[in-house]
Amino acid sequence: MALGESRRRIGVFSHGGTRNLGDEALLAAVIQNVRVRIPTAEVLGFTINPHDTEHRHGITSFPIRHLQLAKSEDSRNVGVGASNAHPGTSKARVVQRIKNRLKGVPGLRSFATALQAVAHTSRSVLAEPIFLVRSFRRLRGVELLLIAGSQQLNDGYGGAWGFPYTLFKWTMLAKLTGTKVAILSVGAGPISSPLSKFFFKRVLNTVSYRSYRDEISSRLMASMGIKGKHPVYPDLVYSLQLPAPRPAPGASERAVVGTNPVPFFDGRYWPTPDPALYRQYVSKFARFAEWLDQNNRAVLFFPTQVRADKLTIEDIQRDMNGLSHSSNILRTQPVHNLEDLVSEIARADFVVANRYHGILISLMMNKPVLGVAYHEKSRALLSQVGQGDYVLNIADFKTEDLISRFCSLQANAQQIKATIAAHMEPLRRALDEQYDSVVGLVGVRSTVRSVGPGK
Repeated sequence: MALGESRRRIGVFSHGGTRNLGDEALLAAVIQNVRVRIPTAEVLGFTINPHDTEHRHGITSFPIRHLQLAKSEDSRNVGVGASNAHPGTSKARVVQRIKNRLKGVPGLRSFATALQAVAHTSRSVLAEPIFLVRSFRRLRGVELLLIAGSQQLNDGYGGAWGFPYTLFKWTMLAKLTGTKVAILSVGAGPISSPLSKFFFKRVLNTVSYRSYRDEISSRLMASMGIKGKHPVYPDLVYSLQLPAPRPAPGASERAVVGTNPVPFFDGRYWPTPDPALYRQYVSKFARFAEWLDQNNRAVLFFPTQVRADKLTIEDIQRDMNGLSHSSNILRTQPVHNLEDLVSEIARADFVVANRYHGILISLMMNKPVLGVAYHEKSRALLSQVGQGDYVLNIADFKTEDLISRFCSLQANAQQIKATIAAHMEPLRRALDEQYDSVVGLVGVRSTVRSVGPGK
């Protein structure tokens, strides 16, 4: 052990803590790989919800935004503004009567909304300087801050003051504390605001290391005039040693199709809601599930964003003309963490997934996957393992397309599994090289091999 190594402090930065298991898998992958390369290091988390991070990952953690704002974002689209009173209580009835009367006052609702926005903004502005001082103190002494992948170079959620400003302020704080920053296998886009582009340019021109998880992201950053190289490395989850799945609650003699929906244009989650498009999407998946049932295939719905996806699963099942109670519709076991997710995917013979990490983790488990992509990143992900033919565009696919492509997936399952398996080791090896390079920024020499599956 090198002199002083026991005092090393390595930070891992993530927008985790919002019960998105893809983000949690990214965070876990980086923690695992840091500990393999610097066993005595103290690993610190910097996330949206540090309490959740400490519980899930067992590391001391701090917020990346002041807690009031982070809490607001964490609860963003799950019953925001709902009364705490149970709808059947007398208190709830009184509250509802008052609300109904106030709705009749001309202009009051608009005024109240504007007042609430001003109050929230004022609190945020006043709280930010205090938060920055505290964050500076927390970051001081951290040698290396690793940005743990995900689609962090975007302004689709929260505009320029969401992801762009958060990355910018932490990069500037790191510069003040002498902390090296490495951005690992990050995704990019959409980016629409000039202010967002300003923030991202400053971030990417300041950090000690940067890489992207696909060519789409790399080209987007190069097109913004950011200097230097824009290397592409696989998604960090490929470097994760997945937890062992628990025994399945009951074996099925039928082929099991794991289905991972996304709340596409659902106003409870999507930044630009469209109720008509959401209903169409739900209907397509409901008809597909009905077809699977009628053709004696079992259906297993599973979430990766454990709050929002569950709501969509419930909507799909309600739209199944009563067939959601068929014995072919398997009961989903509770999914709260990565072990739960892996255990559910292990039950499936095939997977139809919308979520990026729903696709990726299924591939890691050598499941034939049909992707329904809401972003080109998912198409790139499947192409990376030789499965570019098995992806549909979420915006214009038809149920018939889904059925046809699934039948092809099932017919070619053995060849597909062999192809996926052949691509895994090179992806993990590339990530080994990346981790070795970034720990080298703080003087650690490492040639550790992958901690991923099978190791």
